[in-house]
Amino acid sequence: MKPSPLPLDGEVHLYCLNLPHDASKLTGYGCLLSEAETKRAGLLKSELVTSRFIAGRGILRTILGAYLDVDPADVKLATGEHGKPYLADGTKDLRFNLSHVDDLLVLAVAAGLEVGIDIEKIAAGKPVHDIARLAFSRQEQEVLLAMPASRQIQAFYRCWVLKEACLKACGSGFSLPGSSFDMPLIFEPMVKLINCNQTFWHVRDIEVPEKYCAALAVEARGGSPSLPEIVWCVPNGKLADNT
Repeated sequence: MKPSPLPLDGEVHLYCLNLPHDASKLTGYGCLLSEAETKRAGLLKSELVTSRFIAGRGILRTILGAYLDVDPADVKLATGEHGKPYLADGTKDLRFNLSHVDDLLVLAVAAGLEVGIDIEKIAAGKPVHDIARLAFSRQEQEVLLAMPASRQIQAFYRCWVLKEACLKACGSGFSLPGSSFDMPLIFEPMVKLINCNQTFWHVRDIEVPEKYCAALAVEARGGSPSLPEIVWCVPNGKLADNT
């Protein structure tokens, strides 16, 4: 792949890609994985989950390799205390986060700004009230229950991905209770500053295919109201079908 220009200051590069199932592509991506990633892939519970993990890590390494101008297999990745991946060699101060569900992968990349991203598939039969009681703040639960039943599923998922994106951005995952901060279920415009784990984050919906819901959180330096610029990217060489 040709080198990719790094995100500019205040920019976030976003990718939404279909994970491939083609055997030759999976073999190629598998060759890029580290020994630890290969071992992890071998412990996964099904062939489908394994292929998605291999494709996701292979695509991530290929995209990051293009930014760093190195071979994807030479991208040095490490994992934080609560599972957030990062570049072990931080010479270019590149931050990223990814999420995938079914065959869809979303990836956010920024320079010098922490980012978090989450995507979920909207499932009509999910016990959203029970989950909200465990993961949402009291205010969020009250707003959700006050909504017409026809809007509650969409509102639940929107709140969930916004909260998850924040938790992933700050690197805590659900070690920090989701009920510890409030996420508006309805707000205009679709970007807002949220205080999570004593840091301010810009949060916003991101457009993904129908029946899915996704959100992005970007560090707001000093609580700045300046909004990050979103740049949708298609990888050089087209790693997978762009959605």
